[in-house]
Amino acid sequence: MEILETLRKTCKERNIPIISLATEKFLWKILRKHKPKICMEVWGAVGYSSIYMGELIHTRGGKITSFEVSYPAYQEGLQNIKESHCYNIISYPYDVRQAPIKKLVQAPVDFVFIDGQKSQYGEYMEIIEKITSPHTVIVIDDVIKYHNKLISLYWYLEKKQMNYKILQLEPDDGVMFIEKIYIK
Repeated sequence: MEILETLRKTCKERNIPIISLATEKFLWKILRKHKPKICMEVWGAVGYSSIYMGELIHTRGGKITSFEVSYPAYQEGLQNIKESHCYNIISYPYDVRQAPIKKLVQAPVDFVFIDGQKSQYGEYMEIIEKITSPHTVIVIDDVIKYHNKLISLYWYLEKKQMNYKILQLEPDDGVMFIEKIYIK
């Protein structure tokens, strides 16, 4: 998709972080395998990952609800989403921790992508558990590079006794993959 190529280049020039190409390839595999229809993204930034995922899931009627805490990034993301013609993406300018999540997200979600404030990943998981099912797939970005900031995430996973896999996608980074959620 041409807009993604342009957006990746622009983000690199402006030093705006977006998903890596390795994470992008991983998301492609996961979204093709699991075929989610109701997706959620925590911190959509300027819309790159929303557009990428939205394009992959639109043919089967999939939808994405994305949250971005920075209002300028949210507005830029809206413009990028509009230009991409991905009409299956709804974006909100909220911190997901304060958003009326059950009103804004159709539940249960099939897939969640988290790429926000690393120290808040555990809090995001507590919010997400309210709208997931035992079959929800979760991908959490940047778990190797920022492992020292993920205390709340590991506390949450231990408390809920959740199984996860850490997949190294690049020499210095990777994702956490949670295929089944077992909330006790």
